[in-house]
Amino acid sequence: MYRLIIMLGLLSSLIFMGLISSFNYSEKSYDLKTYNILYTSNGFIDNQEIVKSLISEKQYQNLIKNNEFVKVETKLKEIKSIENIDIYFNDKNELAIKLIDRTPIAYLKDLNSLIDINGKVFEKEQSKNDSLPSINGNISEQQILKIINVISAFKKDKFFENKLKEIWYRNDHLYVRIKNLELDVNLGNQNKIIDKLKMLKGFYAYQLKNINQIKYKQLDLVYNDRLVAIKK
Repeated sequence: MYRLIIMLGLLSSLIFMGLISSFNYSEKSYDLKTYNILYTSNGFIDNQEIVKSLISEKQYQNLIKNNEFVKVETKLKEIKSIENIDIYFNDKNELAIKLIDRTPIAYLKDLNSLIDINGKVFEKEQSKNDSLPSINGNISEQQILKIINVISAFKKDKFFENKLKEIWYRNDHLYVRIKNLELDVNLGNQNKIIDKLKMLKGFYAYQLKNINQIKYKQLDLVYNDRLVAIKK
């Protein structure tokens, strides 16, 4: 009798667990909820709503239902301002997504576009991008790579962080303009950029402290370890 009671108890427990698991089971949800979007953006670009809208379209829904996530991700990556995207089902069987927007480091004035550290060009959304340095003129692909190296050096320097205003080429020489320093700085090229920034830093600090400032129109940093200031 005792064994029978134990067996009936075990059987009841198994039935109960089966009922619980059946209640907990949920079918896959293909509707992308905002709370299931893990989104990383710097504020210059906002692809969250665009991606959410596209995911709801029939062509994407069909691919997702066939577990063809890679095709969906590849298609969405055609949006040039998206750096990376990962689509999956979470532990609740709900559609989820990890989305990372590109981080621009400069504004391409002639193209009215943004560019990231890898040289990827994409359209800008905001009417103003005052915090980004402006790349002026028609720039070749080779020149872009050199410009990116210079911008990166400015960004890594705590003194010059967010102080680079403009950068351009003139007669094969690389020029920059710094905020609060109303003159052109001729870097020549990107070689020895760290040393050139040290010299520029000294001149910048001196000009800010000098009340009776001598007016200069240009600084030349094209010579080895030497700064030449050209008066107006």
